[in-house]
Amino acid sequence: MFPQALRIAVALALFRGDPADMPYSLPLTRLCAALAAVCSVVLMAPFAPLPLAVATGAGGVAGVVFFTRQLLRGRKLESRLLQTLAAQLLMGSLFALAIWPAFAAMAPVMQALMKDGDALAKLQSGQPLDIEPPVWAALWSDIVFIWSLAAAARVNRLAAALNQPASWLLTLLSLFVLTGFVLMAQIIVAILFR
Repeated sequence: MFPQALRIAVALALFRGDPADMPYSLPLTRLCAALAAVCSVVLMAPFAPLPLAVATGAGGVAGVVFFTRQLLRGRKLESRLLQTLAAQLLMGSLFALAIWPAFAAMAPVMQALMKDGDALAKLQSGQPLDIEPPVWAALWSDIVFIWSLAAAARVNRLAAALNQPASWLLTLLSLFVLTGFVLMAQIIVAILFR
């Protein structure tokens, strides 16, 4: 079942298919949620301590689940929840893996900024840094981010029977919801591991 779901997620990322094509399976949706959390941890590992990276992954998955459930409940299409969640989470995992090389290439710069207050002051004043981020990494991460937004908006449009502007607006709103869940999870972990 997972290979079929993976093929459907790739097709959705390439703007083909429909989230309704995803198998209707609670175990598959749980597997996709776990995979999305692990991919997020792998993505954040170079920038954050492990508990914070785990909180980011868990908060991100919780945000996607909350937003998708509310979107489909509001449209009275709750029967599509498992398929839509599996599609969004598995597609998100694919995009996280696609952006990973860029994040890994930018990790030394980000670590230098976090450790060195002078580097941050240089960046804010427009002075060149001792370590410059690779241009390709910044460009690739921007391309993948916009691509992932477009694919998520399409899945939201198809799953919730929305028009194009509404699906984009709600997908952008989902970023705020996702960020809120991630920040809440990070605050809880920061308090627990203080």
